[in-house]
Order: sequence, then C-alpha cells, then structure tokens
Amino acid sequence: MCGRVLQPSDHSEIKIQPDFGAASDVPKTEAGWSELQTMPKNRRDDARPGQELQVWRRHPETGEPVEGKLRWGLIPHWMKSRPDVQPINARAETVAEKRMFSDAYAKRRCIVPMAVFYERDKKRKLHAFGMKDGKPFGVAGIWENWPGPDGQWERTFCIITVPPNELVSQIHDRMPAVIPIEQHRRWLGTEQDPRDLLRPFPAELMREIPVR
Repeated sequence: MCGRVLQPSDHSEIKIQPDFGAASDVPKTEAGWSELQTMPKNRRDDARPGQELQVWRRHPETGEPVEGKLRWGLIPHWMKSRPDVQPINARAETVAEKRMFSDAYAKRRCIVPMAVFYERDKKRKLHAFGMKDGKPFGVAGIWENWPGPDGQWERTFCIITVPPNELVSQIHDRMPAVIPIEQHRRWLGTEQDPRDLLRPFPAELMREIPVR
C-alpha cells in the first residue's frame, strides 16, 4: 500500500512540454534527493490520505492537461453518500474490472507528481524511495468528481499500485505505478485500457533513502 508521499516542493517549476512530460531541466527540490543520505521520519510536508495533493489530469471538455489540487481518497461519482472507506490505492490487476474504479480508469486517469514515496516493512519501519537522478516522477492515478450533499463538487483520486521491482520488493509487496515521461500523454489520453503501462518501474533507476 502506498499511503505516504512527498511531492516536489515547487510545483511552479514543473513545466509541461507538448509531449506532456516533466521538462528535462526541472531543478531538484531543495533537499537534493540524489545526494541525500537520510530522510527525517516526520516531515511536515509529507502528504497523506485525506489531504489535497497536486495532480495532473486531462480536462474533460478541452482535452488539455491541467494541474490542480485533488483530495487523496476516491469517491466514485455515482455514490449517493460519502463512503465509510475511501480507497487510496487501486491494484493494477483489477482496476479495469472493479466497479469502484473501472469508470474512472477508462475515462479519468491522472498523474501524481512525486519526489519520494514511502513503504513500511513487516516491522512497520518506514522506507523512502525515489529516483537516482533526484528528479520528480509521475505516478499513475484515477480521479473522480463527486457531487457532495451540499451541492459542491469534490474532486478525489487514488494511486494505482503494481507488484514491486527488485528494490522495493525487499521492503513491501506493492509499489506505485510510475509512468515514464514519454508515456504521460498516452496515460492521460482517451484510450480506455492502457494497462501495458502499469508495470514495475526499473529498479536500476531508483534508490532507497533511509528514514531516520
């Protein structure tokens, strides 16, 4: 389960090019992830379920990519009331079939920018993972627009997970589905089932950052 992440600190610097990939000249966050040796255990800027995160999605009317804040914890648009449990993750193996996720997967996919994601091992110890080059990366998600009881629309999302690569598998049995930059446009497009993009990201491009 992916239930804690760190987003890039300055979203204004995440430029989007015509092929909808993070620009190659995106600066590192102030922490300098590629050189960082440890992560503090309780960062104030870590994002958790229930909070609003910056998310990229395709505008349903214009078809253009837009960035905005969505709340982490999915509420399908067809639900008449707020569910007791709002899923924060969806498994890649079943996201296209489960009623909770299938409509959003076919029509409302998104990309969640991250600098780091966290997983806990069997002893509940926290581990952080990021890219070796220190750059932000995009994770696959799905989003919904739910009409709340007060008449206000609430946009929510969840993160899609896949089996772990060789690095993450030492800690956990799932990891977020990282979408390569060159596939961002396709993931956000109108194709109903791009499931071939949902696979473990190459371990050799990632690193673990110890959490102290």
